[in-house]
Amino acid sequence: MAQAQVTRGDLITGLRGLGVRAGDVVFVHASLSRFGHVEGGARTVIEALLAAIGPSGTLAMPSFTFGLREEAAPVFDVRHSPCWTGRTYELFRTEVATHRSHHATHSVCAAGPQAAALTANHGPAPCGATSPFRKLAAWGGGLLLLGVGHNSNTTFHAVEEQEQLPYFPLRQHPHVTIIDEEGRAHPLPTLLHAPTRRYDFNRMNASLWEAGLQREAFIGDSLVRYLNAGDMFEHVVQAVRRDPEALVELGGQRLQIPVGRVEGQMVYA
Repeated sequence: MAQAQVTRGDLITGLRGLGVRAGDVVFVHASLSRFGHVEGGARTVIEALLAAIGPSGTLAMPSFTFGLREEAAPVFDVRHSPCWTGRTYELFRTEVATHRSHHATHSVCAAGPQAAALTANHGPAPCGATSPFRKLAAWGGGLLLLGVGHNSNTTFHAVEEQEQLPYFPLRQHPHVTIIDEEGRAHPLPTLLHAPTRRYDFNRMNASLWEAGLQREAFIGDSLVRYLNAGDMFEHVVQAVRRDPEALVELGGQRLQIPVGRVEGQMVYA
């Protein structure tokens, strides 16, 4: 079976069907390779997302730089440090996004009327109270998973941080420098995740679906999930309060959930 051929119009129609509306604030985690063949590639995906939310909407994506956490004296350049997370994110960062949050490993890029507020005052913790992830939840923004599972959904880490789960301590990185939008270098207080257990956020997939908090649909060959970040956040908070290990890997193996299809066969991640 040939790959699905996906156009800009197909993407917009699919997003609308999932509930994405003009004016929404939407955070996207994506794997372009899951779609099949997208005419125009990553640029088309970004254009479709922007068209779906319109000029009154705000689009955000991760611009993570995890490699810096291993450096003794890392320098995070807000303007130029490339994201490690893939071509779609890097294209968005360099050609669309107008704001980037200030964190050495977990920065977020955003474009739209709420972009400045979403990315401002990220704070030392990757997913802390003033981070874009917590703001998105507080605002009831949308979480869009394009061809990826919940193990790519960083908002789960925001729950782990807020609830101070015992396997999820933070450690300080004492020697981080930031080069800001004006080209000025100064110290950047930075906390890093230092987990003692491996997470498996896919364990929450069925629970979110059964609670009616997750919409799913295929766009091309990609299985797309859409959630209200606030509803998801509260649902997961209650889950870890009942069971503090609800998000950790069990039995040394991660749960596999469908994220797309290749040659008609389901792909799991």
